[in-house]
This record gives sequence, C-alpha cells and structure tokens, in this order.
Amino acid sequence: MKKLKVLVVSSKGGVGKSTVSMQIIAPYLYEKNNKESISFYEFDDENIDSLSYGASNLSTREVIDVEEFIIMEKFIEILSKDEFSCIDVGGNKSTSLCLSTISDCGMIREIDLAIIPLLDGEQDSINAKKTYEKLRELDPDLTIVFALNRVKNQKFIEYQFDNFFGDVREIFDDSNALVNYIDEKENFICIEDSDVIKYSRKFGMTIYELAFQDRDFVSEFKDANEEKQKKLIAFKNYVYQHGKKYYESTLKSCFKKLDLIIK
Repeated sequence: MKKLKVLVVSSKGGVGKSTVSMQIIAPYLYEKNNKESISFYEFDDENIDSLSYGASNLSTREVIDVEEFIIMEKFIEILSKDEFSCIDVGGNKSTSLCLSTISDCGMIREIDLAIIPLLDGEQDSINAKKTYEKLRELDPDLTIVFALNRVKNQKFIEYQFDNFFGDVREIFDDSNALVNYIDEKENFICIEDSDVIKYSRKFGMTIYELAFQDRDFVSEFKDANEEKQKKLIAFKNYVYQHGKKYYESTLKSCFKKLDLIIK
C-alpha cells in the first residue's frame, strides 16, 4: 500500500483544521499504517493546536515555523519521505505561503489527498472555493475532499450546509453555493459536533484513542476511596462511552468515505 500524504488546508482560520487533522485524518492514517504511529506536521505561527494532544500516541508531532526558507526545506524533506503523514497548514498567510512553496519546489503531486474544512457560514464557502481553486490550479488531478465541520445532524446536512449544497428549500438565491463551482460534488465527509471533541482535548488524546481504552472504569470507581477521584473516574467513563458512540457514528463513516474517494 502506498503511504499516504494528506494535506489539511483552508485560507480561513477557525474552521476546525486541527480538529479534522487530529480527530479524523491522524486515526485514519494510523489504521492504514497497521496501527503504528504516523507523522504529523503543523505549519502555523499563530495557533499550535497539536500541543493540545500531548498524550496522543497516534502520531509523532512537529511544529514548523512559517518562514519561507524554512518551509521550503521542510516540505522537500517531508514529501520525500516514505511515510504516512498528515500536514496541517494554518490559515491566512500560512496557507498562501505553504501552497506557493509546495508549487515552487515542484512536489505538489506528492500530495495524495487534500482536505478543505469548512463550517456552515457563507464566508466559509467563499474561502473554501478560493482554496479549492488554488489547489486545482497547482494540480488539476489532485484528489480534494471537503470536511463539513460541526455538523448538527447528518440526516439534515443539506439544510445546515446550504451554502455548500445549495438551498434545498428553494427560497434563497443559491447561485454562490459551493457545489456550483466544483466537480467533486460527492467528495465530502461530515464531522458531527460533540462535547467529546472538547473533552478529548482536555485529556490530551484523540476520540479514537479514548474509544479504545483498555480500562475497567466500573471497577476503578468501586476501588476509589476519595470523592474527587470517584468523580474523575465517573467522568472519564462518560467520555469513554461517548467516544465509542462517536467512533461508530462519525469516525467509521468518515474512514469508509475516504477509502471510497481515494480509490
């Protein structure tokens, strides 16, 4: 199997790039790599989100300063390696500089998959379109997937993300809907919103890891003596149970969809 290199990128900040990178792409590549650690690179001068996952064993993480000469050397090094890797690029100037650098060094075709995260707002779709067009300009054959983030209910995804799909109610003008500008209309994954995302970060781990903990929380709770310790164990069990549900409802479907798209 080819060792996949996945680029997570958007010209807009605050759309959940790090959530998609750490919670979806890192465990996806981890499974592809026979459940061995993958490489994770974060190019961002402003928000170093990978530090929130300090207890995660899915990946070895490296933060890279977004300076032109530094990132040129790093991209050449990263894209030359025979490894599974997730490359998380920060928004705004980080996006434009990193994409230009990948193009300039001629290694854009070493990227197997590009993920563009977005929320449901109009500006998110506008910026996702700009990022898509830039990627298409750099490599017309690149596989691109949109990650619809903070989904409230997957059954009614078209209503929440009407700026992506167009207005199914036929009430509003949807001429600017993103599907009108892209070829890959089915290339999207849905990241359901859940408090377990927030709590997993507090424990420094991914939801995937929380869901597969080999612990008997019930026995630990019975053996605990202090009230504070009991409360912590009970809460960890709550997060564990919801992590398992999230794996079944969201992570597995994302992994399956990515497999279909990549093939």
